[in-house]
Amino acid sequence: MESFFSPKRTWAQGPYLHFVARLDDPAYVEYTRAHHDLLAEYGDQVGTVPAEWLHWTVLGIHHDLTRDQVERAVERVRTKLADYGGSVDAELGPVWPGPSAVTVAMHPEPPLTAVTTKVREAVSTVDGISPRTAPDREWPHSTLTYYRTGDVHDARFNRRLREIRPDRVKISIDRVHAVYMHQDLDLGYYRWDHLAELPLGNSAILTVRTRLDELVAQAEREGNSPWAEAWRRARTLLAPVFGDEKFRPSHSTLDDGFDNVEAAGALAVSLYLLARERSVAAADISLQDLEELAGDQFQVSRSPRLHEEIRSRLGALGHALDDADDPVMVRWRTLDYVHKEPLYGDLDDSSLRAGHAGENGLHRVLAPFYRDRIRF
Repeated sequence: MESFFSPKRTWAQGPYLHFVARLDDPAYVEYTRAHHDLLAEYGDQVGTVPAEWLHWTVLGIHHDLTRDQVERAVERVRTKLADYGGSVDAELGPVWPGPSAVTVAMHPEPPLTAVTTKVREAVSTVDGISPRTAPDREWPHSTLTYYRTGDVHDARFNRRLREIRPDRVKISIDRVHAVYMHQDLDLGYYRWDHLAELPLGNSAILTVRTRLDELVAQAEREGNSPWAEAWRRARTLLAPVFGDEKFRPSHSTLDDGFDNVEAAGALAVSLYLLARERSVAAADISLQDLEELAGDQFQVSRSPRLHEEIRSRLGALGHALDDADDPVMVRWRTLDYVHKEPLYGDLDDSSLRAGHAGENGLHRVLAPFYRDRIRF
């Protein structure tokens, strides 16, 4: 037997982007706890996974990525999984004592493998991302505990583990999570920093508030203090108004959730820009300041256009448009594109998103319709 975190398995760098299904369903948590008394006898010879870190690894990317590659991968997986049929029912159990860990079987394998295949297909379309070669047969599983020494798994351990045999449990998996996965060698198991929830099909939905929380956490982890402050204020302003609206991938026409996530990004970039230029806090930027930046959305003769001006002024602050690791520019690039006018429908419909996404987003939150609801 061997320690799971042997030199051949220990990451030289990391954390790495992974896509996981969280397995914190109460029934499965109880299933794992049935084994804890036995595992506790082995003390720090094992790393037993707590409930909050129980997971199934759908797919891991085991090489360094830029923030831009991560953004593209996550959003492409989001779109791919939104087209999936829906939630996946899985049965967990029995346990499998192995040479370096105790794992829990997951069945049936085909629908679980199909989710992995979808994720692999999506991330493989991003330049520079190279998932490990797919095995001949995927092995969906959850790890109960990792061996931290080579002398844990013996005949007595195996026999006592098999004697426990709790009833297998059935759970439903309706979303995948994009995370930065860490190997916690001090504790002997994996932990992660959360990036995004990615629902399977339309049966599982997110709210704008959930997505804003994710983007604030990402800004706090990856950006400088003014960037994090800008996102916190954007959430404070917009969550009470838009927070309960549904969020789905960008091709959806079923709700306005995605529009409002884009609007939050445009507001955060604008707050950050003005705060940096004036050496003040994001909280000191007023409605009038934002309106002066935005100008009249119907002034088509404006030169330079608003998005060009924002791009130029960010550059003056030291942000290069093509910097693949700058969190501010990664977020701006998600907004720096044009929604094409539809070929059909009511072109006077005020909900149409035709035009530059960043400009539309800022003008959206400044619109008179929201004046009494968004408390600048």
